[in-house]
Amino acid sequence: MNIDEEIKKIIKKKDYDFWIFLEKAYENNVKLDIGHFILLNLLIGIYDLYKNLCDSLGEDRAKEIFNSYKIFAKNSDYISGEFLKKYINRKSRVAVHNRIKDLKSLGFKIESKSGAYGGYKLIDVPEWFKR
Repeated sequence: MNIDEEIKKIIKKKDYDFWIFLEKAYENNVKLDIGHFILLNLLIGIYDLYKNLCDSLGEDRAKEIFNSYKIFAKNSDYISGEFLKKYINRKSRVAVHNRIKDLKSLGFKIESKSGAYGGYKLIDVPEWFKR
C-alpha cells in the first residue's frame, strides 16, 4: 500500500453534498476555500486509513507507518497540525487552526490539543452533513 497515493485519494474524495455545505457556510458567514474541504477529508479519511492498515498489517506496523509519515502527533492519535498544513499548502499551523475553527462553527465536533502531543481529531459531524 502506497500511503502517499492513499492520502491523495482521501484529499480528493467528494462524498458529501457540496451545496448543503456551501449553504451552511453562507448562513454562518464562513468564507470557504479548498483548504476547508481538504482538512475535512483528511480528518475523516486518515482514521479509516489507519483502521485499514491495522486490519491488514497489525497495529504495531500501522503505528510505525503513521509515525514515519508524521501523521499523528507524537505518541497520540491526534492528526498533527504540521501534517495537515502541508496538504493545504500553507507555511503556518495557524492556517489549519483557523479552518478548523470555521469547521467547528459549522457544527463539526473537532477535538484540539496543543503542544507536542496535540493535533486534531474529528469526533462527530453535524446532522446536516451526511455522506
